Amino acid sequence: MPRLLVEKGPDRGKSVTIAVGGQIVAGRDKEANLQLSDTMASRRHFLIASKGSVFGLKDLNSANGTLVNGRQAAGAHKLAFGDSIQIGETLISWLPDEQTDTHGGLIGQQIGGYRIEERLGRGAMGTVYKATQLSLGRTVALKVLSQDLVKDEKFCEMFVKEARAAGSLNHPNIIQVYDVGDEGGQYFFSMEYASKGSVLEELTSKKSITLARAVKVIKDACNALDYAERKGLVHRDIKPDNLMVTEDDSVKLGDLGLAMSTQELQAEQDGVFGTPHYIAPEQAMGKAIDHRADIYALGATFYRTLTGKTLFTGATVKEILKKQVREPHTPITETVPDCPHAIARIIDRMLAKNPAERYQHASEIANDLSDWENLASRKAASDGSAFAGRATGLSADQSQQLADLTRQRKLIIVGVIALIALFGAAFSIWFFVFSGSSTANNITSNSNVAPSNNTPPTNSGPVVSDEVKAANKALDDALLYAEFKISDSKDDKEAYKAAIARLEEKLAENPKATDERKKLVTDRISELKDKLDAISKGAAAVADEWDQTFRDSEAAITEFHYQAAADLVQGFINKYQDSTNEEIKKIVEERAKDYYTRMYGASVRNHYETFSKAMTREVEDAEKSQTPELKAATAESVLARVRDAQGTCDQADYIGYLKVLGDSIEQKLTLFKSQAAAAERTAVEDAFTRCSGALQSVLEACRRDAARGDSKMVSQRLRDFELSNTDYIAYSDRPRFKPILDDINRREEQTTLEYQSLLKLVRADAMPDIIETNDLLKVHPWPADVVSFFGSAQAVLTIRVKSDLDNEQWSIELSDAKSGKVTKISAAEIDTRDKRMALAAAVTHLITYHAGTWAALQKPVASGGPPILVGLFAWMCELEAYDAAWSLIDHAWKNLDAKDPSYALVREYYAWGLLGLANSMAGRGDKNGAQQLLNRLESEFKDTRANQGRK
Repeated sequence: MPRLLVEKGPDRGKSVTIAVGGQIVAGRDKEANLQLSDTMASRRHFLIASKGSVFGLKDLNSANGTLVNGRQAAGAHKLAFGDSIQIGETLISWLPDEQTDTHGGLIGQQIGGYRIEERLGRGAMGTVYKATQLSLGRTVALKVLSQDLVKDEKFCEMFVKEARAAGSLNHPNIIQVYDVGDEGGQYFFSMEYASKGSVLEELTSKKSITLARAVKVIKDACNALDYAERKGLVHRDIKPDNLMVTEDDSVKLGDLGLAMSTQELQAEQDGVFGTPHYIAPEQAMGKAIDHRADIYALGATFYRTLTGKTLFTGATVKEILKKQVREPHTPITETVPDCPHAIARIIDRMLAKNPAERYQHASEIANDLSDWENLASRKAASDGSAFAGRATGLSADQSQQLADLTRQRKLIIVGVIALIALFGAAFSIWFFVFSGSSTANNITSNSNVAPSNNTPPTNSGPVVSDEVKAANKALDDALLYAEFKISDSKDDKEAYKAAIARLEEKLAENPKATDERKKLVTDRISELKDKLDAISKGAAAVADEWDQTFRDSEAAITEFHYQAAADLVQGFINKYQDSTNEEIKKIVEERAKDYYTRMYGASVRNHYETFSKAMTREVEDAEKSQTPELKAATAESVLARVRDAQGTCDQADYIGYLKVLGDSIEQKLTLFKSQAAAAERTAVEDAFTRCSGALQSVLEACRRDAARGDSKMVSQRLRDFELSNTDYIAYSDRPRFKPILDDINRREEQTTLEYQSLLKLVRADAMPDIIETNDLLKVHPWPADVVSFFGSAQAVLTIRVKSDLDNEQWSIELSDAKSGKVTKISAAEIDTRDKRMALAAAVTHLITYHAGTWAALQKPVASGGPPILVGLFAWMCELEAYDAAWSLIDHAWKNLDAKDPSYALVREYYAWGLLGLANSMAGRGDKNGAQQLLNRLESEFKDTRANQGRK
């Protein structure tokens, strides 16, 4: 059977088969046949179904669309083996049965001097194989372009040209391109084989990697980008998937030099080249870019290698791109608290929105990372720790050493400078690496290095005016002064006051400085004031402050603000831990730190466990003792409280625990709702059965009322039923009860139709008068059953009808032509079926033989309503005179235009006429005739209520 194989992305390796005639759905839904965890996938993203042996794909109105062979799938797309399907970072291949196909049919074959050994995966441009170059016996990676791209001659020309140019690139951290060519219509190029796959695969397999490994990855990538910059190349798509890992764990950049052909391909996909999670803001806005866009993408890659998360998430590509342009990323220290501040600042500087505020060259990043490694290794050697896991933050001495190293390197590059410049540079570097703000990189050089001639000119962001630059510089100088003032002051309160005063003065004098720079100064003022406050306080005041901090921390825990509680305590410790006052030191060590290390964690765990047990117990108690409806209501209330706690909680681990707790309760809620729904369905169905039976009795009584001429009682019975039947009152708003409501409405409408038709019959001069009746009877005498009921062959029939609904709606008068005697008979006195059938036969006799009556009664009873004949037919059916009534409905149906607004209603009545006549014929013993009518009912009027109701 054909199958889908996930080649790239978080679900790499997943596979699902589909049988001929079957179908599958892919997406994030738990019920999807191919369940994906890619955040860019919709719950139900695309469908694959077959018609015979042909399979087609249809996007299910997903948020981000589905790409097939690099193009948006619009409508149904016929699939061919080897097609690639892409959703976000997920790349899926459509392949034949694994048992009947060797991964595309190329395994073991030779192409252009290469023997294909193994299928490695699928990329945007084609399939990648492990192959042997026969001439050298060398293992290579061989990329064979997809046939869909080969059809584009322009693309092939560009691809070959760029691949040849890429072959001239040679660097230890760049995947070497060896050869390019085509054979038998198959375009390919060979390149260096990376035996350990990509950094993305390393991340996926290990979930996270050590800080040392992450730094090594980024340094290797920086070396590659430095080489690319010197060659005038911009990669445009830096991401973990394009960083390849060799046998010795070195990292090499792939696809360098092939950027433009890849850009052409991706431009067809979404109009913006680059991967949304790693794309630089200027690139996302479609502006011209230079090598600094690659630095941003590498920063996003660095962030992911350490956190396991992308900078931004979103349901759509557009949402992620907006965040790349407009929103600051979450500081890495919030996700990885033990990430060294120096590393965090390096990442923040790489990710500056404005290219001018980023590192200007990849070599600068590599140098700063090397300096950090040197100091980290010294720390490891001095305290005996191994540089294997995440390195912790550096001490103040080590921070100064890193500043000194960086300063020394810049001195070598720049040469001899004045002593005052040396002093300024030292504090500038110190401030960048070790100050409390993640945006401190703004103090570094703002020089905008021009790209090489091979790189398009760039728009590096908003132009900064000279006034803004001067204001920023004034604030930078004030920051440097403040750091110098307090650097050797120990606990000199006057030094802190002077530093604070200078910062506040310059902040007031320079309102045109950028918001980032002003925030930097404001934050530093706040830090210095806290420090001054700590210096000024005595031990008793500090003890009181700790008591309040402790209470605030415990209160925060009760609100699920676990991290905020920790921050309160840590803030107190940071504030006073450098104090020279022995009593204050004792408060910090014996109370604050002791609480933080011994009690805080236990307090958080106890609060969570108490809450978790209470929520679980409440649901369990409800499950044991309550009805399904109450169980569902209880679980819904508990779930709301758990989800509120989850939304309020600010600590990642406990957010996860609360989510698991909520998910388990949600499963219970789903079960309870299912049970409640089942109980509800049973209750509704039982009520429907009872109510339907009761209504049938009411409707039969209504028919008898109508036969007695008591139309008013018909209406009264229906109202009484609606107001007294408990099942109807409880469930009449449910869809299941719609047939009952329809029956009640139809009964009311039929009653109105009947008396309106009788009124038309007697008022429209449709019936013959006495003279006309006498003349008619001479030629067409009354039938025998009519004579028997009337008591005379010369009796003249007159029908009297009241204009409003009444309990004596109609009556008849019989006038004897010979004696002149007039006999009045009420509807109630026509109390046998024979009498009622005779009356109906008499009316039909007059309609049939009186000239012009058929035409008069074919007119609508009201505008847009059915013919008068239909109402008379319904009235005669109330009298159980189906034989006499038949000719009326038959004439109405045969002479009705199909476009008449009453067509559907008349068709229903005609079907009832067929059924009534068939029953009458069967009662007379004419079973064959009755069956013919029923056959006609089934074939021509299968969908009518008359036909469906008889089964």
